[in-house]
Amino acid sequence: MIKIAIHHADGDGNIITLLQDLPVEYEGKCLTVPAGFVSDGASVPEFLWDDITPAVDPRSLRAALAHDFIYRTHPATWTRLEADNMFYDFIRQDGLSWYPSMKAYIGLRLFGANAWEANGNEC
Repeated sequence: MIKIAIHHADGDGNIITLLQDLPVEYEGKCLTVPAGFVSDGASVPEFLWDDITPAVDPRSLRAALAHDFIYRTHPATWTRLEADNMFYDFIRQDGLSWYPSMKAYIGLRLFGANAWEANGNEC
């Protein structure tokens, strides 16, 4: 189980802090989301909230933390597409059904570029 602290909730959702390192392995790539990392959970466009709620749902938490970390830090071996694909695969592995998972993935692909670019250039 992933240990988090929910330390703030507002109109945009929960702000959480990871309380332990989160090792991530995906398609031969490894990284660790460090304890202390702050995230808003699965931040998706409002029109998808009916399918991906709450932002701190156990079925999307691992994916959201890893995805946010990759989007913010741009590890040298990761691309935006790989981060988005990982998010989809993790939410499916962690129990979210196909339809909301696909909607979340499409939302990332359509609307995630600004968040990616705000943190640097795609590798």
